[in-house]
Amino acid sequence: MAVAGERQAGCDGCGRTVPLEELTTVTMPDGETVVCCPACAPHARAAAEKSASLDQRRETCDGCAGEFLETELEAVTLPDDTTIDCCPSCLDTAPQQDEDADETTSDGGADDESLCRQCNEWVREELFRVTTIDGRNERLCPSCKEQAEEDGIVRDVELRKSRAREILGVEKGASDEAIREAYHEHVKRAHPDQKSGSKSAFQLVKGAYDRLLESDR
Repeated sequence: MAVAGERQAGCDGCGRTVPLEELTTVTMPDGETVVCCPACAPHARAAAEKSASLDQRRETCDGCAGEFLETELEAVTLPDDTTIDCCPSCLDTAPQQDEDADETTSDGGADDESLCRQCNEWVREELFRVTTIDGRNERLCPSCKEQAEEDGIVRDVELRKSRAREILGVEKGASDEAIREAYHEHVKRAHPDQKSGSKSAFQLVKGAYDRLLESDR
């Protein structure tokens, strides 16, 4: 607050000099105080109330779907590379990505668990990467994916890695070299110029190859 005279001072909002008796002190959530003229005081109070409400904002836990203060939730990276917000209870049970291991995507192995973002259930199978008609990217279990398709809200479903391996005939954990060799073998037979091939078969093999060589494989 800038004091301009014995009985006048500057408003911290607009900077105008007004009589001291017209100034109002407003305390912000961080403890800082500001002095405002009658015109700026309502705006300062509104800003203080909004900041206070944001400090108490509640969010939903992606595990149990309960509501908690935002500060109580912690971000967790799952084995399928999905990041979720968990409450303290769900944090103890959520399967987490091994920081010392190579980044992988869960694809339904015996020891893999993935969280469906629709039903919030942990499933031991690879989730579907679904793009909805409003542009949202979701990872859904088979049941929720089928329901979303029935509801007509699905724009695209990405090929699952488990299916991609079936197409190319490679095992989980196959090296990039083994995947390339399998791709070259299959793509020759699938090429539209071959009697055994077609455009759709070629695209399927190419899509499987691209899916398995993604950076998060």
